[in-house]
Amino acid sequence: MVSPGWGVSRRVGFRFGILFGALSVFPFPIGTIPKTEWLRDLLNKPMQLAVSWFAQNALALADPMVARTGSSDRTWDYVQLLVIAILATLGTIVWSVVDRRSTAYPRLAHGARIALRYYVASVMLYYGFGKILKLQFQDLTPGWLDRHVGEMSPMGFLWAFMGYSRPYIVFAGIAEVVGGVLLLGRRTAMLGALVVVAVMTNVVVLNFCYDVPAKLYGLQLLVMAMLIVAPNARRLIAAAMGFATPEVPPLFRMSPRWERMERIGKIAVICAMTCNLYVSFYREVAARNVPIHELYGTWIVDSFAAGGVERPPLTTDAERWQKISANPTWLWISSMTGQRDGSMLEVDELHRAIILTRTSQDSPEAPKTEVWAYERSAPDRLVIDGVHLGKALHVTLHLAPAPLLVTRGFRWITDVPFVR
Repeated sequence: MVSPGWGVSRRVGFRFGILFGALSVFPFPIGTIPKTEWLRDLLNKPMQLAVSWFAQNALALADPMVARTGSSDRTWDYVQLLVIAILATLGTIVWSVVDRRSTAYPRLAHGARIALRYYVASVMLYYGFGKILKLQFQDLTPGWLDRHVGEMSPMGFLWAFMGYSRPYIVFAGIAEVVGGVLLLGRRTAMLGALVVVAVMTNVVVLNFCYDVPAKLYGLQLLVMAMLIVAPNARRLIAAAMGFATPEVPPLFRMSPRWERMERIGKIAVICAMTCNLYVSFYREVAARNVPIHELYGTWIVDSFAAGGVERPPLTTDAERWQKISANPTWLWISSMTGQRDGSMLEVDELHRAIILTRTSQDSPEAPKTEVWAYERSAPDRLVIDGVHLGKALHVTLHLAPAPLLVTRGFRWITDVPFVR
């Protein structure tokens, strides 16, 4: 079947979209395949050099940060987006001049749609399983619960909201995984794209409303999902409004040889994605799901002696502790003035020892690692002896009760709203 010719605007727009999309996802699937991260970084090097040169020479900006920080809204990302748009524009002009005779690109459109489906699917599966396995959002630990809401950043507030409800996180993760899995099948790709559009619309709104530094990345994924839906958008709208829908256009077919190669390629990419998910999450689950130690919780200071001198609980004393919050691998010390200082924590229950690794540089002359001894005369009592920032401490504490947020629980019947 011969494809009808496309209009000039459609051909030009298609060329630009192909080049812009290819540069945006390059070098996928390299990097998704385990042990190919080095090749991904090597292939990305020319783009990094181009962005650095453009930022410094064309925009008069300092060399933007290349290192991954967990943010996709860095100056680097905005400059890179501009560079990709310029390169795609120049490539479109050259393509349009060189390839003036082609009136349609059905085979290239078919391949691009497949590549787009698999790229979006890989991202959805990664973030979906990250939520299900409790890797993206953590439980509300004592350190989180001890923070004042007004001191949280908007993103921190959102992370606390998401971390509170394990069922909700799993539900969100399942939605992303379902969308990703459906995108992998030709017959279910449209349904998967619609699921991803719904999921990513919610994610994008949260990113903008809570200042999550993933605005550009979220928008790109949403646009990609919408492009997968676009060829059938009219039919979907007509069906939703109760109108008759035209017959589904026939599937674009290639030669048997190319179709066999396409199936082999799909299977290879799916296997690579599966291996990558297993390798990534196996390490992260082992690293993050640390067993809870016996000091887990928030402890209120009853008495505090530094250098053999008892310190009364004055709200102006920045050195006296008010309380400590012990997470699985982190300890927060809150002073009487409300300042919080965090250190990495390890609890040796056999030898009754607390090992702290300080990350703050406030006292560079003090040892970076401190070892304290502790005793528990009762389940809710704690005594700490050790040296902290060069001063010998003797601290007695009692365990604070669990806060309302984690003890309220679920209610089927609520006659009067319970709001605090």
